[in-house]
Amino acid sequence: MRILLAIGCNEYEHSTSLESAEDDAIRIFNALVKPEVGQFDSEHSLFLRSPTIEQVRSALKKALFDNPQIDNFTFFFAGHGGVSSGSFHMWLRDTSPKVQSMTALSLSELFRFLNETSPKQSNIIIDACQSGGLISDLGVLLKPELIGDAGTPALTLVATSAKNQTSGETRAGGIGTNAILDCIEGRDFVQDSASVLDLVEIGRRISKKLEAHGQNAIVWGLNLYGPPSFCRNPRYETDPNTSLRSLIHYWPSNLDRAIRDNYDSIWSVYGILDRQWSAPQFMSLVNSVLNPCRENDSVLVGCAERLAVTFSAKAVQAKDVYRSPMVTAGVAACLLPSLGTPVVDAGAILLTYKLVDELLVINESLIDSLKTNKYCLLPSEGGGFVELYQLPLRISKVLGWAGAAYLCAPESHQEKAGLQFAKILNLILEVYSGSVIALSDAQASHWEVSLAVAKTLDLKEEAELLIGLLFNSVINCEGKLSRYDIAPEKALSYLLSREYGNFKNNYDLVERPIETLSVLLRAAKIFELEDVLDEDLWRIDGLNFSCYRPASYVNYSLMIMEGGSNEGWQIGFDVFRADDFIKSWTVSRQIGESMVYKLSVIGSLLLEDRVPWFCLDSFLVKH
Repeated sequence: MRILLAIGCNEYEHSTSLESAEDDAIRIFNALVKPEVGQFDSEHSLFLRSPTIEQVRSALKKALFDNPQIDNFTFFFAGHGGVSSGSFHMWLRDTSPKVQSMTALSLSELFRFLNETSPKQSNIIIDACQSGGLISDLGVLLKPELIGDAGTPALTLVATSAKNQTSGETRAGGIGTNAILDCIEGRDFVQDSASVLDLVEIGRRISKKLEAHGQNAIVWGLNLYGPPSFCRNPRYETDPNTSLRSLIHYWPSNLDRAIRDNYDSIWSVYGILDRQWSAPQFMSLVNSVLNPCRENDSVLVGCAERLAVTFSAKAVQAKDVYRSPMVTAGVAACLLPSLGTPVVDAGAILLTYKLVDELLVINESLIDSLKTNKYCLLPSEGGGFVELYQLPLRISKVLGWAGAAYLCAPESHQEKAGLQFAKILNLILEVYSGSVIALSDAQASHWEVSLAVAKTLDLKEEAELLIGLLFNSVINCEGKLSRYDIAPEKALSYLLSREYGNFKNNYDLVERPIETLSVLLRAAKIFELEDVLDEDLWRIDGLNFSCYRPASYVNYSLMIMEGGSNEGWQIGFDVFRADDFIKSWTVSRQIGESMVYKLSVIGSLLLEDRVPWFCLDSFLVKH
């Protein structure tokens, strides 16, 4: 049983009255008897308002002697207090300052009550002037027969002012009581690692807080054992950083250096993950943390899974619903260099399944939103000119990740993913056709994936319309797509230059050469649109376009891929028709459905400076 006795004394027959002591006591009482806070027994706990000494002694007798098996007894007093004859006294209504030993409740007397009844845990909180004088009474407790042995009672004492200090009072209540309630009710942070708070923890916290008010709180804990038991912790597991703290704390000790060397970067990326996203920065960090683990497959996979869980917990707080799946995708892609063993392959499969599950939920929600609100891809607030740049990028991202969900889905989820992709593609072409444009070369990988999935699902009409819109936008801007890494503040300058066809002062914002045209010309061959595109190729005469082929896709998650080859073409020099390009194109031979290629698709959508050419090449082989 948990019993609380709270006393607040405003009225005094032989001293000045107080204003907030009674309110302090009732606030403490009401807080601690709540099941979700203190769980003290509301039926047997007592609150006394400006009582006499005899009323207090009677209440102590009732609380301590009439209730058997008390697990926790908490005593709270707010009012006047003073030290007399080597003992601290709590003043009641009829206390005479000249005869405190007879008319006030001494701490020694309270200790004797507790010694006789021996609750397992006793808590004493005193918000009164000179309450630090309780130190004078500790001799009553410090007896060999009362401490040290198993089963002997435990006691915690908190006094909100020192022996020679007054206890501050404001209109909002006693300063000490307010500080205690802030901890109990979660307005002030004590800790978030345990579900229950100890009064000693609260005492330490308020002691720092009260220093600013000229009060020195006194905290004593005697014979303490077992788990904390004062009140529930309202901050338990509510700190958004708890997941990361746990990750760092429980990281394998033999890999401490990986955490130590990246400590600042981990906190930096984690801290802004719900507000800012940089895939290169995130994947560089993940690779740095995982690299020391690559010698042990089990450790590597375990650490990757923990990174995914930890950063996903922060990512779900972002407004961008794709933030969490991109975190999962980033961690999964960083397993690429270690694929080829059963343990790592299995770990990568689990992460891709997690990614697919996240994307399927987003796809379903997006389909419903597009049906009920065709403007759902526009921001609910803000926007402005920046949306002229961001919306086309957002559309390509939606299609790219919907396509990735299909390519990475297990057989049991593939049909659902395919239906979702088809619905999303149709809705976007219906509602946002004016914004389906090739704006940046960063979109190239998204178009590669989207068109490959459209071919797989036999979405011929939709793919033809998509290719037409994209190619027409390339023609209209003469192939001057923006750089994949253009700074956000330069987006408007690029848009204005593109609108007026004048890049004289902004040519550094243009990607040279582009890879988007390499995607579209191959798609034209696959969907038999070569003749349509050939009619307008002369309008981009002199345009350079290219293709970078990595030496191996296992390095697709690295920021810089060594080796590989660059191929380039120029309209009007070696390419006059789409078929000229197709004849010179080297079809990717590394084609298949292995985990390497699934993670390569994911990596290309994240980093956006590389294209998974094998997606459409699988259909060129059939031609």
